Amino acid sequence: MTLFPSIPPPSAQAMQPHSLCIAIADKLRERILAHLMPPGSDVNDGALAQEFGVSRTPVREAMKLLCHEGLLTAHARRGMTVTELSAHQVSEARQLSALLVSRLRELELQAPDSCMELTLSMYRLAQSRLRLSLGPGFAESAQAAGQPGPGSRPSPAQLAARH
Repeated sequence: MTLFPSIPPPSAQAMQPHSLCIAIADKLRERILAHLMPPGSDVNDGALAQEFGVSRTPVREAMKLLCHEGLLTAHARRGMTVTELSAHQVSEARQLSALLVSRLRELELQAPDSCMELTLSMYRLAQSRLRLSLGPGFAESAQAAGQPGPGSRPSPAQLAARH
């Protein structure tokens, strides 16, 4: 007689709720950054759950993730809305992006193979804030100005061109 019940090996299905939450967050992030869900718009977890064919729980978890990323804003007893950035916040995101590109350039010149994960993550966050505020044309205008898009790493040529 065994004392412990047999535990099936970990599988993709065992991680489904977490993966589902991440997948929903990814879909919502894409919609928000493409302005299919414009800044200031209400986010209805029930409607999203129905659309994705899931319960409200993974949708709410996904919304919490996006709230932590700053793409959604929670309002007491009112739910969540897509974040609206003030002119000051947009200016701050532009300044932060410039500082981070400068830092990435320094790191690239000092040690091309060094770990830049945190700096890149912060850069992408600042870029996503700008994209949230400036709309879907942001990526094209950034590339035309020689800046990397929000999901990419600046190339050494782009970093050198900045300074």
